[in-house]
This record gives sequence, structure tokens and C-alpha cells, in this order.
Amino acid sequence: MFRDRAATLREQSMLGQGDREMFAEGRAPCVVAFHGFGGTAAELRPVLDAVAAAGFAVDAALLAGHGTRVEALQDATFDAWVEGARARVVAAAAAHGRVVLLGFSLGSLVAMEIAAGAPEGVVGLVAMGNALTLRAHTSVPFAVWQRLTRRPPPDAYLMKPIAGDLVDPSGMGMLVTYDRHPLRAALEVYRAGPRVRALVPRITCPTLVLHGKRDRVCSWKNATWLASHVGARDVSVRIFEKSAHVIACDGEREDVAREVVAFVRRLGDPRER
Repeated sequence: MFRDRAATLREQSMLGQGDREMFAEGRAPCVVAFHGFGGTAAELRPVLDAVAAAGFAVDAALLAGHGTRVEALQDATFDAWVEGARARVVAAAAAHGRVVLLGFSLGSLVAMEIAAGAPEGVVGLVAMGNALTLRAHTSVPFAVWQRLTRRPPPDAYLMKPIAGDLVDPSGMGMLVTYDRHPLRAALEVYRAGPRVRALVPRITCPTLVLHGKRDRVCSWKNATWLASHVGARDVSVRIFEKSAHVIACDGEREDVAREVVAFVRRLGDPRER
């Protein structure tokens, strides 16, 4: 169901309660994490908690337009998301020397765009539930819209039936997210896919690719495509058979966290392992 701006201003609410960002002191490499579209760092929290518990620094700030009011996201752009994220990476590299980028869904596109530029201090990339392509129920309407007109979509919002795409319903309470998708900003995510796919061969840092086999937002085949096209020689990919899109909070979340912690630990200072 679609709602216009006037209705959205009256009735919107956040789905879930809890911290929307996460920051933890610790040793290098610092994990700079980027959440998904409409979401917050809460959808990465089980993984980030495990990273912090292992002694590593964490920086998981909100992307532009997120975690406040949904109308603030409507006219956000992919460039704005990347610009804000890049500033976090630069600051983390200055403070810690080494950084691992971790991105989920939209955040994976942001992380890959930054990684493709080989910024100083970035030593690794984790792409979770990457959004290089979207499932047909999202991609086809946007493709038709782009084919018919150059005008932006209307100032409309698509209601979300649930907080996130999960197999294990017990993870739903972990999420903190908007209750609707702003269409113009969603088109930005769709358009970012081809842009980032063209940059993937430029990514040369060690890369860990994680995806849920039952993902109804972005096909698990995105993971195998990324692993086979990324420019890095050090590439690992794992598909979680019992998980959907929000793999950090789904039923295999402990395994997901272990994969990430092992990857970050491998990229740390050998004297501190």
C-alpha cells in the first residue's frame, strides 16, 4: 500500500526500538559498518557485538536520511550516502591505521564503491546480502519507470508488511527501521547497482562475501557474481542455506558473526593475534 507525504507525516513510526548506531573502542582493524536501506545499525548488531567482544573497534553510524524521520530519506542520493560513509572511513583510518569495511544491502554498495577507490588504510571488505541486483518485484517496476520517463517518482511511500526479510522470526525484534520505503530514495538504490557493478573489478583488498540462500530482496546469486568478478585475489564466499536477507539477525547469525570475526582477526596486526 502506498501513502503520500501528508499521510506519512501524520502516521509514520519506527518499527522496533533500540540503538540506531554503534561505536566501540578497540584495536585495529576498525570495522566501519554501513546498514541497509531504511534501516539502522541494529540490523548488524549481533555481528558488530561479536566484533567488539573480540577486541576490535567498531564504527557504525547512520547513513544520510536514516534513523530519524522517513521523509528525510526521500530525496537522499547515493552520492550523499557514499560521501558521509567515506568521511567515517577517513576518520577511522586516521585513528586506527587499518580499517575493514562492512556493508549490508545498500551499505554493501556504499562499501564497495569506497573500496574500489583503494583508500589509505582499508585492508578488507565484507559484503553481506549485497544489492548489486534486486529481485524482480523491485527491479522491474523501476526499470519500466526509467524507460518511460526521466522524471523522479512521486513523493510516495510504500508500506512495509514486516520489519525485515528473515526466516527466523525471533530475529525480528532486533531490527529498528522505518515502517515504509520512500520511492525516490529506493530508485537511488536500484540505480546504484549498475554503477557499483562496473567498479567491482577495481576492488583488490581481501574480500568476504556472505549471503542468505533464501533472500527475497537480493538474490544469493549476487554473492557468486561478486566473488567471481571482484579484482581481489583473496576472496571467500559463504551462502547461508537457512537465512534470508538480514543475515546478521537471522537463524544462522552466530555463524555469520564467527565468519566476520575470523576475517577481521586475520587482517589484524600479527603481533596481536
